Amino acid sequence: MREEYQNMNEQDALKVENEVIKMKLMLEHGAEFRYSEEAPPLSAETEHEFLNYIMDFEQQEALAREGTVFEVLGRPQHFPDVDQVSDEEITEVLQDLLQYMKERGIELTVFSPNVTAREIYRFIKLELFEHRMLHMNMPGMITCFIYDEFHPDHPYENSRTAVNECLKEIFQDDELQWTFQYEQTLRINDHKDLSIDLFRRLINKFKKKFDHIEPLSFDTTECVITGDLCVVTGKYEICFTTKDEHLLRMGQWNVNFRYWDELDIWMIYEIQVEGIEF
Repeated sequence: MREEYQNMNEQDALKVENEVIKMKLMLEHGAEFRYSEEAPPLSAETEHEFLNYIMDFEQQEALAREGTVFEVLGRPQHFPDVDQVSDEEITEVLQDLLQYMKERGIELTVFSPNVTAREIYRFIKLELFEHRMLHMNMPGMITCFIYDEFHPDHPYENSRTAVNECLKEIFQDDELQWTFQYEQTLRINDHKDLSIDLFRRLINKFKKKFDHIEPLSFDTTECVITGDLCVVTGKYEICFTTKDEHLLRMGQWNVNFRYWDELDIWMIYEIQVEGIEF
């Protein structure tokens, strides 16, 4: 604790020290501090720990060096080329490589279940090792790369989005909020040319008809990509509960996407759910 704080009690001195660190972060690094009135206030001790972490991070970033992943990992030479590893050995060799990377602060995540162990190993050796990164030497800090960002599996991602970010959001009790991956003009069943706001209001009005909506299953049967258009189809079972009865509905569904090249993202523009009146 600084000498100028000696006449203060520990809590007041810590609060003053926190304000000094904030001022340094604002002046030297352009930091901004905004507080939500709804969030509970941090204790002086927690805030002090957080501010010191940010200060350490900024100092380490200034000292960070750029290099390839291979260089950051220490130029490992003991991992064989992919064509030198047998099918029986590939899983074990891959796990050894992933563990080696993790111990040195680099991790690789793969979301698509369609990527083989051999492809992941090939990707690391031939592509990720050559990728340039900013390396900061901070204890406990992990740099995580995502395979799917380098090699997207569009059928898998669109099928997952159609179910999890679209249908499950529509057919559940809570009001629809998430509409990030929708185009500005939508169609759902017979309702055409809906703005995002009208689409949201239509769905939430539909939800209010029921005391409870229980999605029993959303199965994907096919994903077809033709140019910049994608259609994901499947089957559903949903139970709708009112105060008088339980209604079981089942049928086909499809969610249509269009690829937006400028954003590098697939956007939903049409939803069809058989047997449902919105």
